[in-house]
Amino acid sequence: MDSNQLFDIKKGVNTFKIFFESFYSSLCLFANKYLKDQDASLDIVQDAFVAIWNKKNDFHSIDSAKSYLFKYVKNRCLNYLRDQNQRKRIDYEQLKTEVFFRDNLIEEEIYQKLYDALQNLPPQGKKVIELSLDGLKNHEIADELSISVNTVKTIKLRAFKGIREELKENVFVLFLLLCNRGNK
Repeated sequence: MDSNQLFDIKKGVNTFKIFFESFYSSLCLFANKYLKDQDASLDIVQDAFVAIWNKKNDFHSIDSAKSYLFKYVKNRCLNYLRDQNQRKRIDYEQLKTEVFFRDNLIEEEIYQKLYDALQNLPPQGKKVIELSLDGLKNHEIADELSISVNTVKTIKLRAFKGIREELKENVFVLFLLLCNRGNK
């Protein structure tokens, strides 16, 4: 999709809203990797979307708009840390490296793919998986949704099968991400 369509005033707010919803959560997680401050991360991400809206005519593709967002957030996070004089508490130089940026970006891409896969589940499967990710046990999910524990297990089984099918081309990348997280 051409970004001019995305940011076209006639198509307007709805298409920008879809763009916003597609990247907002990932950008917040991305920013928080740098800042370890959720409120500051949310502020920076909101500023990024205001900036992209103000420059909407400068983008020729979704990829260029997405790249701008992530670089904008990275730079604003680094500026925030510098301005807050937090260099003593964190490894500021490590955060400035391209390796940290790349690894963080790859991780957020994977989370985005997982999020997209969850969004494509049937409503009940999505709800069961979300509750499971929130830490609820099968019997707690069953109580919450007023269904049997066996139904929860069946829904989970089908949902995970759907997620695996959707992510089958990304299994290797997911494996590398999980291995890398174990080394941190």
